[in-house]
Parts: sequence; structure tokens; C-alpha cells
Amino acid sequence: MADDSYLSIATIASDEHMTQRLNACATQQQHLGSIEISAKWGETPGNAQTWVADSRYLWAASPGWGAAWDYALNSHPNQPDYQPGADPAVITDQMILSAIQTLAPKTP
Repeated sequence: MADDSYLSIATIASDEHMTQRLNACATQQQHLGSIEISAKWGETPGNAQTWVADSRYLWAASPGWGAAWDYALNSHPNQPDYQPGADPAVITDQMILSAIQTLAPKTP
């Protein structure tokens, strides 16, 4: 069984900070030509923000993200306003970049 709970994946997928961070990464990588985003294979490039929204459960289910999220929440028991999605030490920019490049690779 995976270390990432479905509840954690769902929470990450609906977190506004995570969505904004994924939007930033996907937009940057699409602009740089490092990834290809389209509604269907072989179609013209799609909008990065639409792709992030439509794929939110895919990127939120990236290996280790749920466990990192849960650990961060458990590490801040006395901080009810703590937001793991806004903490770049929980799910790092490198983890986000890796997920984007894995889920929307540029075709050779």
C-alpha cells in the first residue's frame, strides 16, 4: 500500500497554494518549451492553468507528497493556521518540477 492516503491526496489537490505553485511551474515550463500540454495527445498546446486544474489529482498523487503533507501537519500540532502548501520545505519546488515534467513530458 502507498504511504499517501487518499485524504491527503484530496487535500493537496484542493489546496490553493499548491494550485498556484503548480500553475507557476507549468506556465514557466510550457513557455520554456520543456513540457507539452494539450487536451488530447497530438492536439495543439493547451492552457497550463487549465491543465493544472484538470490534472490536480494526478499531480497531488505524486509519490511521497501525501506522506510529506501529513508529516508537516503532524510537526505543527500547535499551529492550527499552518498551511503546508505554502511551505516550500514540505513539497519542494524540485518535487513540483519533477511531477510536471513526468506528467506532461515533451515528445521527442
